[in-house]
Amino acid sequence: MKKLMIITLSIVLMSACSSEKSVEERYIYEGEKIVDVETGDEYMMEEEGKITVVHTDGSMEKLAIDETPFYETALSEEFIESLEANYAERKQALLEEKKKLLKENRRSRYAEISDEELLSQFQQAHKDGLDMGRQMDMIAELIERGTVTEDQAPELLEIEPELINFDIDIDKPGEVNN
Repeated sequence: MKKLMIITLSIVLMSACSSEKSVEERYIYEGEKIVDVETGDEYMMEEEGKITVVHTDGSMEKLAIDETPFYETALSEEFIESLEANYAERKQALLEEKKKLLKENRRSRYAEISDEELLSQFQQAHKDGLDMGRQMDMIAELIERGTVTEDQAPELLEIEPELINFDIDIDKPGEVNN
């Protein structure tokens, strides 16, 4: 009877030790990633609505958030919201940096031209039907300098206010930055 008890207890202990970990135990949240402690895989949000899985062998795959093994757990809900917020912040910071660079490029492009001369060049470009992106670029610089107001821009460009976008990279045709 004692031997049977010891064997049964041993089996129970072995099965308890070999049972699978719960989702909360298996996935650890580290900074901006989730790590699978069993496999070493790392889950990161690099684009909106998608999780990039970096496997221990270096391979990568993209999954929809609802395809992740930890989807809809109490902790993952909070963590995914945090990832999405961090992603949105990074995206906004990159956008702001790009806008700043566009302004600097525009400022240097027109640095040698006086306000009056730039306004005259714009008026001639508008009369000649020059590319709208170039016209908006000139108006944006004139607004930056305080020569023209944002309210005057639609009138000068002869377009609807909602069509104005001063974040156009004229060095890369067709590229609009929002």
